[in-house]
Amino acid sequence: MKLAIKTGVLGAVLAAAAVLTVPGTASADEPLTRCEEGQICLYDGHNLTGSNLQLQYGVDTPNLGWTWNDRAGSVWNRGRGFVCIYTDADYHGYHYTIAPGEKQELLFLYDNAVSSLEYGGCGG
Repeated sequence: MKLAIKTGVLGAVLAAAAVLTVPGTASADEPLTRCEEGQICLYDGHNLTGSNLQLQYGVDTPNLGWTWNDRAGSVWNRGRGFVCIYTDADYHGYHYTIAPGEKQELLFLYDNAVSSLEYGGCGG
């Protein structure tokens, strides 16, 4: 009986290890700063590191949703125009304009505080 329990536990440990070692969508060749041209990318780490959310340029986002609300630590604007980030949903709160091509660290009021973004810059 003890052998059967040990074998079962060992099998469960091996199965869990196999799940943890399954490769994700990123490869060793893929840069940590992955962001397609024409996208606005939010990163949950500073210096464009960590997980990222890629948003298509030109589609305003009044609410980033619960998974990305107040999560971003840096932003890369690879779109064709200005983008305005807001600390509150529905384009409210503190705001900051990010120019095309700009990589921006989110510090102080904006670090882990972005909730919405709109295209064309702040107020326009």
